[in-house]
Amino acid sequence: MNESAVIASIKELENKRLDATIAADIAVLRELLGDDLRYVHASGADETRQQYLDKLASRHYVYKALVPGHRDFRVLGDVVLVNGYIGIEVISNGKDKLIQSKYLQVWAQRAGRWQMVAWQSTQEPMAL
Repeated sequence: MNESAVIASIKELENKRLDATIAADIAVLRELLGDDLRYVHASGADETRQQYLDKLASRHYVYKALVPGHRDFRVLGDVVLVNGYIGIEVISNGKDKLIQSKYLQVWAQRAGRWQMVAWQSTQEPMAL
């Protein structure tokens, strides 16, 4: 698969992941997220795949909107690094939050399919 086809696949999977996150569709997320996922929120909270999915299922996190912005892709064989921006509207532990974040996301190809294996985001300062 050439680089542009890999990037198109990752974009499609990322759209599916964002939709599944908003819908709290744990079954779809189990397919898209690697067992060894490390998910670091803009707050600095660091979770494993299971911890993250448990919090989504329990409605600790209720994502209302996830709006991706500009993204840069680097294809490194069976790994794709994505640097991007995202707008997040979420209820976290009962508190409404609006977050503008930049992130590093890592996708790895395993057994013929791509899975997200890392997410690290940093909150952008809010404009005054």
